[in-house]
Amino acid sequence: MMRLIALLTLSLVLAGCAGGMSKKECLYADWRAIGYEDGAQGRDASAIGSRRVACADKAKITPDMEAYLSGREKGLDQFCRPANGFDYGSRGYSYTGACAARDEGAFVAAYEKGLTLYGFVENYNAASNALANAHDELGNIDHQIAHAQAALVNPVTPHPERLDHLAELKTLYERRDKVRDAIPHLTRDADLAQAELEDYRHEMADRDYARGALAATAASY
Repeated sequence: MMRLIALLTLSLVLAGCAGGMSKKECLYADWRAIGYEDGAQGRDASAIGSRRVACADKAKITPDMEAYLSGREKGLDQFCRPANGFDYGSRGYSYTGACAARDEGAFVAAYEKGLTLYGFVENYNAASNALANAHDELGNIDHQIAHAQAALVNPVTPHPERLDHLAELKTLYERRDKVRDAIPHLTRDADLAQAELEDYRHEMADRDYARGALAATAASY
């Protein structure tokens, strides 16, 4: 199971590399193992297409489709389980129907629950980032204000520059007021997003298929 979770974590990267087989890889390919990898990652059988083109071009090799499809079926046996559906959804991955010939109902139901978790995590992260950015902006404005004030009272600052600093301070004070006014709203948004996420995690905590993904996502926020 841990091996499968690792494969799922890498699936987006590997999907982009599927057709990048070298001549040597084509010549010594274990098509059953490749099929298993594709099945375990929930890839459609069409994933073999890019490999077929690469191996025909580089090594004049045709994939062993019987071995590939046999391996893929074994991989799908591992992939098409509710726990993996929930995990897949919780990572925000797209499901393309690889489990249609199996007990897809249970898989898809868990996948959709996982997608819901993913949405709550994304909402919380977005709200938290917005609040953190506002605090960062406020600190930056305060720094600019202090710099402008110091220049304004410096006796060597020419009069025209003093006027520029006064105008700058007016703008900075207005920006600071806007950011200060926004922070309570952003704080409430972040608190609400966190409460919604925690409520959903609590709701899912007694589902056996969700426990692994819940533990994994706990470290992401």
